[in-house]
Amino acid sequence: MVKKVLLIDVEFDKAIKEGSQLQAKWSHHPLGLMYLISSAQKKFPDIEFKILHTITCENVGEDVKKIISEFAPELIGIRALSICAGEFKAVGKIIRQEAPNTPLIAGGPYSSASYRDILASPSLVDLVVIGEGEITFVELLTGLNDKGSLPSSLAGTAVLSKGQVWVNESRPIIDNIDEISPPDYNSIDLKDYKGISNQALQSADSCAFIETSRGCTYKCYYCHAALSETVRRRSPELVLDEMSEHYKRGIRDFGFVDDIFNVPKKTGKAILRGVIQRFPGIRINFSNGLRADQLDDEFLDLLEEAGTVHLALAVETVIPRLQKLIVKHLNIPKAKEVVEKCSKRFITCVFFIVGFPSETMEEAMETVNFAKDLDHLAQPVLSICRVYPGTPLFDALDPTPEQVRLIDEQMLHAAHKKLSGNPNFYGDFFSSEKVPLKGEGISMVRWEWMRNVILNSNRIRNSHKVMKKFFSDDQIINFYKNFFDNPHFSQKDLDKLLRIKQQLVADPKGSPVSLS
Repeated sequence: MVKKVLLIDVEFDKAIKEGSQLQAKWSHHPLGLMYLISSAQKKFPDIEFKILHTITCENVGEDVKKIISEFAPELIGIRALSICAGEFKAVGKIIRQEAPNTPLIAGGPYSSASYRDILASPSLVDLVVIGEGEITFVELLTGLNDKGSLPSSLAGTAVLSKGQVWVNESRPIIDNIDEISPPDYNSIDLKDYKGISNQALQSADSCAFIETSRGCTYKCYYCHAALSETVRRRSPELVLDEMSEHYKRGIRDFGFVDDIFNVPKKTGKAILRGVIQRFPGIRINFSNGLRADQLDDEFLDLLEEAGTVHLALAVETVIPRLQKLIVKHLNIPKAKEVVEKCSKRFITCVFFIVGFPSETMEEAMETVNFAKDLDHLAQPVLSICRVYPGTPLFDALDPTPEQVRLIDEQMLHAAHKKLSGNPNFYGDFFSSEKVPLKGEGISMVRWEWMRNVILNSNRIRNSHKVMKKFFSDDQIINFYKNFFDNPHFSQKDLDKLLRIKQQLVADPKGSPVSLS
């Protein structure tokens, strides 16, 4: 009978971060694992669960060894995002060394997308849960308790059998997510998150995260959410009841983690109206989940009245041809109008991406020039398109085994590249016919972005006025420490930014940008 279960959420750790760099990488509490525990406890109230979230670790390797030694789990599970594939594999190897006879399972976005690669790695894990895990996890525990070993034919899983990856029948999605218990916040110690915050400067030891839906209406082909069959929404009343439990224990900072919160608008508005009525004095962050061309003036008013401080919108590319290619179909003129309205009312982040298949240098620069005109935007973010196994983008590129190897190797360093470094661009692995842009071109785009967008003097001054509505002077400094990935950023640097004229502050082929 299984009595102890250890679940590990693999992100990064404190040891590889400097100052506020940690803020840039942290997303939210390990909700996926917390949902698993709340579901399993209904049937197995006597099982003791522990969560290790590597973002709270000073040294992941030592902390994993310690918790295995002291807790002695009879089942271990690990999950990660694809961007943490390298960290996932490293943790898996440590677990195997420390607990070679303990069943080891994997789940989450990376495992669901790359289960063949994971299972093919010698003795990395015993079983992979594909897709939603709540029902599968309960049935897995049942089978393990009944037979003393992991089930080999469980729906929603894949295993390695006789040297071959065996994929069992798919697990149907959970249609009514109101039936899922809220994530078990008793399974984590918020004190472990002291010193960690997000882009809204919400401290991780005094906030809560809320999921109001699962799946996404849209099917952007670079995103794992494109694989979701449909969008399922929780009833607004249950969402508000969950928030109420946090509010009663003193929580005033909330983050919504939906893939798409404001489609349909009716549901999102209902939740916001309930927040306004029931939870005065709270601060809200939308790090994701708001589609710009589906935000009307009423929605913006509700966001403001509900206590929204920070929100993020995704434009990606401004080229209609590429919008169609990536299956986003964003109304660019409407999106620009909304971005400008949001930027004047909230601390606003907008995501852009360059380097899509077939994208030319001229098209990439149109996106840069579009961002240049957003002169109240606090947080313009340019990402370089990355290829994740399991996405429609990966399938469309149809990489050879060698290209797959190169992409996988690239992902080991995906989160650690700075502006002046090697862009580490997948386009270098493919023909110009498939991907016209190459690493050298990407570097030029990034420098033009720095000169024309990041150092846009009007944007800096205007967004600073918006930030002062929500942040203290010290908090603004912390925001910029995070934004520039510079733990030494000071008031002196900010003063310089507020006076700066649009210019390139470093040779594109030389040293990194310095504001000192």
